[in-house]
Amino acid sequence: MNEPVSLCPMTVEMYHAYYREYQNDPDLYINKNEYKPFVYSPEWVDRYIQRQIERNRKSLAVMHGEEIAGEIILKDIEPGKSATLSICMKNDRYKGRGIGTQAERLAIDYVFHELDIPVLYADSILSNERSQHVLEKVGFQLLRTEGDFKYYIIERLSDISR
Repeated sequence: MNEPVSLCPMTVEMYHAYYREYQNDPDLYINKNEYKPFVYSPEWVDRYIQRQIERNRKSLAVMHGEEIAGEIILKDIEPGKSATLSICMKNDRYKGRGIGTQAERLAIDYVFHELDIPVLYADSILSNERSQHVLEKVGFQLLRTEGDFKYYIIERLSDISR
């Protein structure tokens, strides 16, 4: 992996480019019978973007060189207090290469130092062991397991180990 990983604000054009190549991940479904391949629709993407705006979320593109490799969403933002991180890679081409790990480290740094938010949460579906491994690798601590999810936390005070 020679290309640098970076984060930048996701634009409308970037969202459409991202979702043209997006593939659903079966690991993101609690009920595997609900899994369906993703089919790009400009109208769906526009509605998705509008939902992110209405919910006051920050959407960041995970860039691998010049390519959009994934998306990070910062949600449930409480300025000066906490936020929740969500990450999704575009397709299998970008998984298992350390791109998501680097992106999560950059997102943690962004939340702690640019947004000045001291606590970051994340969650993972129980069956998504890859996501749990990455969260723990970048410093998140398991907070609790409840229902079909594992909930994680990382605090700015613990970020010196990075």
